[in-house]
Amino acid sequence: MATRSFLDRIRELSSEQKFVFYGSAIMAMSALMPWYSDLDSFRTGDTFLGVTGPMYLVGLLFLALGGIACATLFSRTVRDKIDHIFSSLGNFYMISAGFSAFLLLLTNSVFFHPRFGVNVVIKETRFGMLFALSGVILLGVGAYIMRKRQHRHGHLDLESTYEPLIKMPQQREHGGVDVEKTEVNQHTLL
Repeated sequence: MATRSFLDRIRELSSEQKFVFYGSAIMAMSALMPWYSDLDSFRTGDTFLGVTGPMYLVGLLFLALGGIACATLFSRTVRDKIDHIFSSLGNFYMISAGFSAFLLLLTNSVFFHPRFGVNVVIKETRFGMLFALSGVILLGVGAYIMRKRQHRHGHLDLESTYEPLIKMPQQREHGGVDVEKTEVNQHTLL
């Protein structure tokens, strides 16, 4: 029954929130998948998950960022704290996507360096890395759409809520004389 309500909550998300949800969920899951393998000509070597190997910290960060981004969609407490720190959820998602893309670039630059690993010829990127990249792209697209929508609606909301601080009556009478309709000639005062 809890799974059914969770699926209903996913269906109720807006399109950009669905991008964020699927992107962050894929990012978090990719950290537990194989990212790259390094085998020598005798087929001995290692296959590294996102959370194992020399770049394990990148996988842990992917797991954490993906988990926090998912939590902001379903937990009001987490959403309020992130919103307070980053001033909007769109900013947090955009920063998370950019930082994650940088981490992927850094991880691949270390892995494909010629001095890393057993044999340069048999290095392979595994499907976990592709999942991580697709998660980052989905999160970035959702963040971009969300920020664009917030920016567009934010300006409309600000303009529509302008009201005067003090409301003045349209006509004011003072001693039987209509003040607004009386013109004072500046030359007569001199």
